[in-house]
Amino acid sequence: MAVYQSSFSRYLPVNPEAVRWEIWCNDAGYTRVAPYGTYPPTPEAHPASHAATVVSGRVLQEFQVVYLTSGSGWFDSDATGRVDVEAGDMFILFPGVRHAYRPRPETGWHEYWVGFSGEHARRLWNCGLFSPSRAIHQIGLNHEIIADYEQIVGLCRQQTPGFQIRLGALVLQLLAHVHAIETASRTNAGDRTIVEAARAIMQEHVDEGVTVEEIARRVGVGYTRLLSIFRQYTGLTPYQYYLQLRIHRARELLRQPGVTVKEVSARMNFENQYYFSRLFKKKTGMTPSDWQDGGISGDIRAFPGNEPATSFYR
Repeated sequence: MAVYQSSFSRYLPVNPEAVRWEIWCNDAGYTRVAPYGTYPPTPEAHPASHAATVVSGRVLQEFQVVYLTSGSGWFDSDATGRVDVEAGDMFILFPGVRHAYRPRPETGWHEYWVGFSGEHARRLWNCGLFSPSRAIHQIGLNHEIIADYEQIVGLCRQQTPGFQIRLGALVLQLLAHVHAIETASRTNAGDRTIVEAARAIMQEHVDEGVTVEEIARRVGVGYTRLLSIFRQYTGLTPYQYYLQLRIHRARELLRQPGVTVKEVSARMNFENQYYFSRLFKKKTGMTPSDWQDGGISGDIRAFPGNEPATSFYR
């Protein structure tokens, strides 16, 4: 009896414009293997370096993100060892890291995959956002992830003008969705409620200032607990997050006609004009006066994380 299976793959040329964006898509597709179907089902549709050794072990010179939407199987790499995988699991392949995988004969599976390269991808690896030792991501069946892959596959089919740049952006969107899903999974519903309540208080007091201790008291947790869950949920301490809101608000006020730096500093209850000006320049790259004069090159800079967490000025 014939075994149904279907697949799509596309290996793409990379143009210099895509390389300048520092992330580009090399290949993408999907593979649907029914129980007891062969794997890979159409090896002739892939380069020999990709298909011939996917089960026995191979090393690629690109990143790949493989997502399972049905079935089960196993994944093996030098960094993880052999691990069982199933629908809702994603595994990331890294350049130069040996790996192998295949579906279980009795279940088959449906996989989406996308391969990509570029300095931007390597920076995400080097800064620890993604790692060969944590190649397996148990994100569950997620409609946003599936939609990302469907968009990638659709662009690979159509190859409309500028498609390579859009594909690079979609790869980043896919990785961002994975990161967001995993961040949310580490935060329970009660903690999310506390973070949202704390952010509402910050927004309510964005002009006049409020201390972290007061925020913690109002949401009903201790300071240390608020610091821990807020950082886990947002990636920032409460102080860093609130200060960013305050600087954004100051930028809005400074653009109002006839408003002086001193008036904005006083209205927002900063310690004094000079402290406000130093802080504004540190966080945006320009002085408040430069911003008023129409400067647009500055931006909110990454917070170093070492500011005292209670140093709000009323």
